[in-house]
Amino acid sequence: MTSEPQNNNIRLMRPLILLTALLHAASAFAANWSEILGPSKAEIPLPTGNVVWRRDVNAALDEAKRDNKPLFVTLRCLPCKQCSAFDKEVLEGGADLTPLLSRFVTVRLTNAAAMDLRLFPVEGFQDLDLSWWGYLLSPEGKLYSVFGGRDHVSDATRISKDALMATLFRVLQHHYDPRRASWNIDGAAPDLGDPPKTPRELPGYTAWYKKLHPNEKKAGSCIHCHQVNDILRTPAVEAKTFDKFRDVEIWPLPENVGLTLDRDDGLLVNAVTANSPASRAGIKPGDRLGAASGRRLFGQTDFRGVMHRGPRDAGSMDVVWLRDGQVMEGELSVPAGWRKTSLDWRMSISQGVIGCYPGFFPLSVSVSKRQQLGLSANTMAIEPYMGSATNSAPYRAGLRGRDVVTAVNGVSTNLTGRAFLVWFRQQYDAGDRVTLSVRSQGKTKDVTYQLSETDH
Repeated sequence: MTSEPQNNNIRLMRPLILLTALLHAASAFAANWSEILGPSKAEIPLPTGNVVWRRDVNAALDEAKRDNKPLFVTLRCLPCKQCSAFDKEVLEGGADLTPLLSRFVTVRLTNAAAMDLRLFPVEGFQDLDLSWWGYLLSPEGKLYSVFGGRDHVSDATRISKDALMATLFRVLQHHYDPRRASWNIDGAAPDLGDPPKTPRELPGYTAWYKKLHPNEKKAGSCIHCHQVNDILRTPAVEAKTFDKFRDVEIWPLPENVGLTLDRDDGLLVNAVTANSPASRAGIKPGDRLGAASGRRLFGQTDFRGVMHRGPRDAGSMDVVWLRDGQVMEGELSVPAGWRKTSLDWRMSISQGVIGCYPGFFPLSVSVSKRQQLGLSANTMAIEPYMGSATNSAPYRAGLRGRDVVTAVNGVSTNLTGRAFLVWFRQQYDAGDRVTLSVRSQGKTKDVTYQLSETDH
């Protein structure tokens, strides 16, 4: 079952949104990709000097229109550690990056609550489990490209300074090409006549905010990026139409269709898996992706965005690539289940509105303690950290921090940390009863309690 928005206005707008998308797709499908992806006729202006990071998006749009410059808007969640090193690299610039950045009207936002969703369509174009993201826009607010991304390995395996520079240069070539307007592939400009729409205006905001822990409410006006995911999902979670497995198959990797892309180039194909959708489409190592599903690609993130918005089950996506300067076209035919990726690192799942928190954070047990208890390497061994939450359901049922949890309702899977939380939330909801098998001071015991939404 898929998630369905509960807002009547959104439901009534769907036919118009669908018609607009179909018209744009039809226009893009008929695009002359040989011309668009061929040699650029852009005359890119010279660098202007230092980079100034603005904070007012609307004023930046006015400046971009005046000077006919593209915009580069970064979104950075300051409290989060991930992506902090990359954020520092971008802010410092350098002899190679600064000349590119100076050709853009640059804006820096540090609070997801300030995102104007008319300009930043986060639901389809931004992986909200990240704490750094970049949007590249036309002076009218049309979305050229997005930049950002990570995977279960680290926050540096999908992006780099070189990858950003490659994306920035491709956007400059596109923006300043005199033929761009006639190509009509950038989508419609957003209607900025109405007041800005922020995450607080989303249908799920009020219900989500009510369930926040008091300490989170004290944090003030800041909304983390992963919390925007929570807000978007809340209406379907409340209506019990959210599928905790299908609806979290988000932001597939290029490897899901058989492609390994060069991180620093973003679009260069390093390897193709045999008998994969990419292989059957005709893509080969050394090719460079150019467009997919009607959108021009400027980096790996754009391709991942196309896949994210792509088929939920079996289906297809058209793809365009370059080989030795020649444009080639094909179709990525994907099977059911093609979207699956590792979810263990995603805070919007391990600490979000999906399922229920077990009432403790699952710390790993040392190897020596595991051996002392006679637990094999493949069985569960969790030290439950509850802090000062002595009124939590598991604490009242008899669980203590010195205990070791070896199974949940008879299931003993060797998971700890966020990986355990993701597994637990996908298995259980508030109101469910769970029985923990526990080793405590040389004895075994069962701890049974009912899951509650108040045990954050």
